[in-house]
Amino acid sequence: MAAPSVTHTAYRISDALDPSKLLLLDAGVETDTLYTADVTRTLPLSGRFSAAQRDVYDLVLAAQDAAIAVLKPGVRFRDFHREAMRVIAEGLHEWGILRLPPERALAEDSGLYRRYTLCSSGHMLGIDVHDCAQARAETYLDGVLEEGHVLTVEPGLYLQPDDETLPLELRGMGVRIEDDLLITSDGAKLLSDALPRNATDVEEWMDRLLNDERPQLSRHSAMPDMPREVRPPPGRRNAWCRR
Repeated sequence: MAAPSVTHTAYRISDALDPSKLLLLDAGVETDTLYTADVTRTLPLSGRFSAAQRDVYDLVLAAQDAAIAVLKPGVRFRDFHREAMRVIAEGLHEWGILRLPPERALAEDSGLYRRYTLCSSGHMLGIDVHDCAQARAETYLDGVLEEGHVLTVEPGLYLQPDDETLPLELRGMGVRIEDDLLITSDGAKLLSDALPRNATDVEEWMDRLLNDERPQLSRHSAMPDMPREVRPPPGRRNAWCRR
């Protein structure tokens, strides 16, 4: 079970899992060619997201969609993270959690949204699961994406259990969605598309798993069309929403 206070950790699970909670599963794979994959899915242990869990999941997915939509050669490495954070800041503001306007919360001298996101939204991927982590900033974090680069896109929301700026229903919840992408000549190809991404597909996947059915995963050869600008999903005015 992933704790919301950290973004990467490992737990030895000895007790029964609480079916009302989410399981954040971050999995790495190394092939016999020594190249790696790194994916994360956040799963409702009951098989169904609660209303609050689904709102958080949908916001993280919208942020990931927005980040993926900007990937192409010539884009700076940091740009996809900034796009994901824009969507998250707008969503948190719509929910009444971020009291500042999103553009103010996103300003370099503020960064108030980081209270809920904690870390960046991806990394290069290769023979090391965090490839080029020791590279100079000008060639990595401040560098430019090129055709053939492979990276993860993994925005998340990590809502602390003792954070009194949050409604009770959201405290202690952590959601991350991580996929692997290849930069192509005109965009990006989703390499981990055999795994479900949207909340409905995740619930259907969990239903099969909980009923001991082997999931039928599909493989798509191309990245689905993404809108040029992605906005946070409309709020459902749950009881926890402050606006």
